[in-house]
Amino acid sequence: MLVAPGESSETAFRKLVRGHWFGWLGALEEGDAPLARAKIDEILKHAQKIEIRRMTDLSLSATLLGRRQLAAGKSEIAGEAFTAAMRLDPDLPDPRWARVSLAASSRAWGELVPNLLGALRATFADSESRRVVLVRLVLIFLLTACAAALASILVLLVRHGPRLVHDLKESAHSLLHGTVPSLAVAAFLVLPLLLSLDVLWLALFLFVLLFGYASLEQKLASSLALALAILLLPALDRIAYDLSITSSPILRAAEALEESRYDQRVLDNLEAAKNILPDDADIRFLLGRLYQSLGQNDRAIAEYTVGSHVAPHDIRCLVNRGNIRFVDGDLGSAQEDYQEALKRDGRSIAARYNLALLYAETFRTVEAAQTLQEARALDARAVQSFQETPTLVKVVSLGYTPEEARAKIERMGRDSRTRRLLGHYRGFRLGDGLGLPRLPKGSVPGAFGIPLFWAVFGAIGAAFILDRTRRQGRGYASECQKCGRAFCRLCKPPGESALLCSQCVHVYLKKDGVAIETKLHKLEDVRRRRTFEGRMRLVLNSLLPGSAAFLDSRLLPAVVAFGLFAFGLLSVLLRDALATLPRPTLTAGTPGVFFWLLVAIAGWIAGFVTSTRKA
Repeated sequence: MLVAPGESSETAFRKLVRGHWFGWLGALEEGDAPLARAKIDEILKHAQKIEIRRMTDLSLSATLLGRRQLAAGKSEIAGEAFTAAMRLDPDLPDPRWARVSLAASSRAWGELVPNLLGALRATFADSESRRVVLVRLVLIFLLTACAAALASILVLLVRHGPRLVHDLKESAHSLLHGTVPSLAVAAFLVLPLLLSLDVLWLALFLFVLLFGYASLEQKLASSLALALAILLLPALDRIAYDLSITSSPILRAAEALEESRYDQRVLDNLEAAKNILPDDADIRFLLGRLYQSLGQNDRAIAEYTVGSHVAPHDIRCLVNRGNIRFVDGDLGSAQEDYQEALKRDGRSIAARYNLALLYAETFRTVEAAQTLQEARALDARAVQSFQETPTLVKVVSLGYTPEEARAKIERMGRDSRTRRLLGHYRGFRLGDGLGLPRLPKGSVPGAFGIPLFWAVFGAIGAAFILDRTRRQGRGYASECQKCGRAFCRLCKPPGESALLCSQCVHVYLKKDGVAIETKLHKLEDVRRRRTFEGRMRLVLNSLLPGSAAFLDSRLLPAVVAFGLFAFGLLSVLLRDALATLPRPTLTAGTPGVFFWLLVAIAGWIAGFVTSTRKA
């Protein structure tokens, strides 16, 4: 017999609220707002009885319905749908961002700011949304560092390219004892591309060659940007793993428990995982814990019973099954479960504490006091915590945290059957590529196994070594302070000024009978050089804000201007491409685009404000 999704694992809670949910849909379609709110009140009453605080799937359904109504021009019905969605799940950001869109489209400016603040709060309150936002921020920050490293290399190349070409020609001349054509120098500058390497290797090659021409501040800034940029590779590797396991039914179930959230999709996926791994005690326990939290005690006991059999040394299923029987009034069976749990693990605080409550409930005060004293002797803080934060049913149930779920997923990587589960198809180890034992078959190589990762650190080291060697040897070509021509100490006789080329020395210093045509030509060179420098700074600063300050070795204004510009621009372009949520979503949308555009524009303006040279 064919079964609809969710029908086979439909809980008693869902059956209770189903009628009220369809009643809310009908009232909303008819425009009966009071009746629709009353139906939501009934759903919330049933949720409060079993301590369910979030009903994500119902809230998402209401949000999607509201979006359809808003697109159809029915703003009042859309507003009611969004309000109902926020009541069903206070921490879901989607309906709150929808309310922001509704307030903006209806020009209700008084509601815009409160709705915007509520949407931001919900974005960081929901674990899935918070994870995606933090991932995007980290990746965009590292991509900004990559852009800064490439921009610094480009700026240094434009500024010191003539000096580099002059030094290359002089070095080749001394090695080959002859004149080297310019084409050969150009081929050397793009050598990585000629060797079939990519542009990143070319950037590292140019960084090594240009490093010595930069000032100390420029050297430190470009090296730091490169070091930060290379962190993108291990960060991508780790983030890819984290995002892949977020779809794991085990992790999603653990997060739903922690957030007191009801989501039928979580139960469906965990039931599918149980069919693949029927002998896994953790899946049985987690499934039983979910059913227990939803008041489906018969299903919870069935899962706990199987879990206690497949794991003879595990006590979690016994303790929680005893709690269900305690609440149902089957105190004899509950006592047997607690005592069996203590036989398996005599140091279980929860089992001993619950057994003391059971003794007190049956008026065996001496046994209750003795058992409670034994629990305090094992862990007084835990017992005090149980007493200070009592549950509605008195007894303490064992849970399953997201940290335990992550550790479980890592252990499950050794079982080939888990590859059939969503979120379990990839393994991760930070030391991949360092000679450590290999990951299981099918795992993705680590970032440390990529040659480019080590090439960055090699390039930084090679740049410092080459710079030190050149300074101890022939040094670097200088730039004439007047005409900008590159020259070295081999190009002029000793004793002349180190700031001017030989022609400018004769024109401006010696004035030894230089022809008037030569002087005019030199003055024209000086004028062209100043005009070119001004235009170059303007163009670079327009395309790469902060580059003018970087050329003047003013790092703070350069970092602020380019950082804001690159971060804002990358956020606009890649905001929805770096990570996605495993559900139909409605995120910040247009407000987010405008915000990051303003950040980019602020960085661009800051680049022009700080472009003035120091006095």
